[in-house]
Amino acid sequence: MASYAHNVVGLIGIFLVMVVAIVEATPPGIAFHPSHSHCSDDEIKQCKNLPHVCPKFCPNGCITECRSCKPICIDASSPPPHYYPPPSTSPKKVKCKSKHKDHRKCYNQEHTCPSSCPGTCQVDCVSCKPVCSCDKPGAVCQDPRFIGADGITFYFHGKKDKDFCLVSDSNLHINAHFIGKRNENMKRDFTWVQSIGILYGTHQISIGAQKTATWDDAIDRLSLNFDGETIVLPDNEGARWQSETGPTTSITRTSDANEIVIEVENIFKITAKVVPITEKESRVHNYGITEDDCFAHLELGFKFFSLSDEVSGVLGQTYRRNYVSRVKMGALMPVMGGDKEFSASGLFNVDCSVAKFQALNEGSLNNLELPNLKCSSGINGRGVVCKR
Repeated sequence: MASYAHNVVGLIGIFLVMVVAIVEATPPGIAFHPSHSHCSDDEIKQCKNLPHVCPKFCPNGCITECRSCKPICIDASSPPPHYYPPPSTSPKKVKCKSKHKDHRKCYNQEHTCPSSCPGTCQVDCVSCKPVCSCDKPGAVCQDPRFIGADGITFYFHGKKDKDFCLVSDSNLHINAHFIGKRNENMKRDFTWVQSIGILYGTHQISIGAQKTATWDDAIDRLSLNFDGETIVLPDNEGARWQSETGPTTSITRTSDANEIVIEVENIFKITAKVVPITEKESRVHNYGITEDDCFAHLELGFKFFSLSDEVSGVLGQTYRRNYVSRVKMGALMPVMGGDKEFSASGLFNVDCSVAKFQALNEGSLNNLELPNLKCSSGINGRGVVCKR
C-alpha cells in the first residue's frame, strides 16, 4: 500500500513538473493575448494556414501579411518611433475592392480608418478589417521609413536632391528622388521621397508630388507621366487611365485627389499618396519647414508579382529568399546605409552599382526607345516634368 501511495505521489510530481514546464514554455503572447491570425493565400504555400499569435500590443487583433509571413496589428496602440499622425480630421472611409471569390463577404463593405492612421489605411479583404498603409511590408513613408518584405522596419535617409535605386531586377527598375532640409546640428539631411521613376520593358512611368506652399487636401498635387506624355485624370475617385500598349498598365484614383494605384499586369501594383509635412511634425522634429514650402512628398506601398532572386535596391534586396537584414536590430531608429551603393545619376538612369535592369527585347538600356527623353525633378516647380 505504501509502495502504491509512493508511486501515485511520484506520478503527481512528474505531472506538476510537466505542467510547470508547459506554462514556462508558453510565450507571453499566447498566455496573455491568445488571439491569432493566418495567411489564406494559396500562392504563398510556405505561409498558408500557418498560425501566428498577435503581439500583446495589438489591441484589436492582427492579420498575417502573407509575403513576409508576419502578423501586423490592425490598429497599433504604439505607433512606430518618430511617427506623428497627420492633423486630426474626420477618419477616412475605406472599402474592400477585391472581387475575388474568397472576399465576397467583405467586398464593398465600408470601414473607418484606425485612429493611428485616420487618413491612410486599406482594408485587408481576408480579415475584412482596416490596416494602416504604412505598417505593411513594402511600405515607404515618412522620412523615409521602409518596411521590407521580411517585415523589418528600417530608415534610409539618402541625401536631399539626389536619386536612389529602390528596386532593380531584370524586368523592373525603380528610382526615387529625395527632397530634404539640412539640419546644421546633424551630419545628415532630413529627407522625403518626392517622386519615383519606373522602368519596365521599354516603358517608363513617373509619379511626383508637386511643390506647394499651403496644403489643401482637396487640391490635387500629383504629377503623372507615361513614356514622356503627361497623364491627366479627372478629379474624382475611380477615374482611370489605361495604356494602349502591352503589358496592360493602368492608373486609378482611389480618392478624389492626391491618391492613386498604378498596376502593370503581372509585374507590380503600387499605391501612392501625396502628403505634406505638418506644422506639428516640423515642430516636434525641428524640420524647420517654412510657409513657402510644405515639402509635399509621397507615401508609397509596393506589391510585386515577378521579382527574381537577384533583385536588389534599397527595398528590392529584402525580397530575396536568402536576404539577411543589414540594419542593427533593436535600435530605436534602425538605419540602412549604402548611399553610394544605391545612388543613381537621375530619375530614369539605371546606373547605380547594384543595377540589374535590361529593357525588354533589347540588349541594354543603350537601345531603349526613349533616347531623347529628358526629365527634371521639378523641385522648384511641378513634380516631375518629362520632355522629348
